Amino acid sequence: MSDSRKTAALGTARTIFETLAPHLIESGITTSEAETLLRAICVHEAARSFSEHGRRPNVSQISIKTGVDRHVVAEILKTSPRVDGGVETRRDATSRVIAGWLSDARYFKNGQPLALPVGDPRSRGRAVWSLVEDYAPGVWPRLVIDELIRLDLVETLPDGTLRCIHTNSEPVETPIEVDESSCQLLRDAIYSQLDDMKSGRRRSWRRAQSVQITRSKAHLVRKMVRDRLDSIVSELADELDSPRWKPAKGDLGRRTLIGISAFSFERVLSESRGTDKRTKKLRDRRGSRRASR
Repeated sequence: MSDSRKTAALGTARTIFETLAPHLIESGITTSEAETLLRAICVHEAARSFSEHGRRPNVSQISIKTGVDRHVVAEILKTSPRVDGGVETRRDATSRVIAGWLSDARYFKNGQPLALPVGDPRSRGRAVWSLVEDYAPGVWPRLVIDELIRLDLVETLPDGTLRCIHTNSEPVETPIEVDESSCQLLRDAIYSQLDDMKSGRRRSWRRAQSVQITRSKAHLVRKMVRDRLDSIVSELADELDSPRWKPAKGDLGRRTLIGISAFSFERVLSESRGTDKRTKKLRDRRGSRRASR
């Protein structure tokens, strides 16, 4: 791959990651978990490219293509793409704290993690604060404690102490559930956009308009857009389903899959969203000058 193509691909990946990152963070998915899933998907996609050309997947060649150790490649191909805690090379601060809570005799007794006070920088003795200092040094304990609570890894007892409710400190496989119809729509949308970017011309996408509207009118605009899109898509679907496009019986040549998906999008904007602060200041300044004249 040329440097220019690699640079363009990395730019595209950055855009996709910037969209995904807030959802991963909000869902409590660590970077190491996301990395293991991406690694597994890349390995499976490389293997699929071999199968599409009628060849048996070659572990060594897949290893070279993906940069993943051949032994790890062989292990990944035994199952469908997944988050595999056993391949993690780093463990985030919350994981280290939980592991200590479930193994350190100071915080674990009679087979159960002790309920601990939250503590603070002046705390002496057993507290979640000191536990974090022991197992995640260099990280401000309050941040880790808030994350433990947010991810429901601990419960707050009536007396204000925290008790670990995570029962297994060992890395575990995270099950993945997908809504296949929704996932296919997402795949089609991303594939079309990437294909356009790669070709350097907009062949698939036709962006009409995006505007800021009063929030109280959103439901009216939403219904109007939905009704119009339903009508247009229905007409196009009838055209696409025409027998004149269908391949003849016995046609073994390469075929092209062409489809349509129509969607609207909306985001709730903050007061300053869409208006740069500097631009707003300049606009306000110009307005006051006009008023003074």
